[in-house]
Amino acid sequence: MRDTKDMPYWQRRFLGEVLKKPGVHCLGQGHTGGGKTNLLHWIVSGFLNLRDELPAHDWETLVWFDRGKSSEILKLCRTAQVRFLIPEGCDIELVLFDDATICDYEKKYFSNPAEIWDLLDRDRINIICLQRFLMDPEAFPPVVAKLFKSLILKSFNYSIHPENCAPSILLPRITLIIDEINNIAPSKGQGTGSKDEANAGAWIQQNIEQLRSQNIRLIGTTHGWRKLRPGVRSSFQTHIALPGAYYPSSEKPKLARFNILFEKLETGQCCMIFEKDIFSDPFKVPWLGKGSDLGYILYHGQMKKAKRQPKQQISTQALLSALTQLSQQQGEIQN
Repeated sequence: MRDTKDMPYWQRRFLGEVLKKPGVHCLGQGHTGGGKTNLLHWIVSGFLNLRDELPAHDWETLVWFDRGKSSEILKLCRTAQVRFLIPEGCDIELVLFDDATICDYEKKYFSNPAEIWDLLDRDRINIICLQRFLMDPEAFPPVVAKLFKSLILKSFNYSIHPENCAPSILLPRITLIIDEINNIAPSKGQGTGSKDEANAGAWIQQNIEQLRSQNIRLIGTTHGWRKLRPGVRSSFQTHIALPGAYYPSSEKPKLARFNILFEKLETGQCCMIFEKDIFSDPFKVPWLGKGSDLGYILYHGQMKKAKRQPKQQISTQALLSALTQLSQQQGEIQN
């Protein structure tokens, strides 16, 4: 994505209308193996290439949510400087197959998920390592809820200032890159069904448009349109259809007429969909390789699900005693 002169029209339009514009949410959709993760890596490379032509105050602070899948984040380490954000008591270990592979990375540890937003570095790719340390399916949603609640409150109070970003910039540009965002904000019946999960999805749904006005955007992928919470999926201005993408006629009637086209896309192909559901010809996203070809990552430790404090139960004897005492006090006041 460096030479815009030789870049196809649709890719130049994506560069100008999405990557260069802060706060524009973008959602990719397609089945497993269709190239969703590779697409996100390609988008990250687009942001990094833009740094050659944009002034530093217009650089995006990139935040990647690590799913711990196939050592995919090793590709990010090869692309740019990286900062790993890891829970205290846990750690990661990079094992590279080739000693010549250069990975410039550092680690920062947090005790509370709310602290993550104070540890960002504008000049590095910030990789949040959470999911592999939360193996209990019920432990992930409450952490995500706390994470996004903190992000929203901090952004509204102008208190997010990534390292290397001038303090005078009240609304720094931040992009959250989330593969399979439906794991964070699933539609009803698609997740664990827990109250914490619904709470996390509700926080994102209620504030996704406000985040846009704060120069914070979400770029994510999902297996299927209906796997993602309705109020969240409707807030994405730009879409990318990959093999297997399906749009329901009740919500996207214009795109639904072309579901057969999207179904027949080859692996790695996609169609970019802009405002008013105008979409591009199919084109091939450059293949950027597999992280597992470079090495692998070991995740050490595990976060525990926070235990809820049991409600104190008042015994019948204690209740009678309290009522008797109250009655006596009232009698003294009347006398």
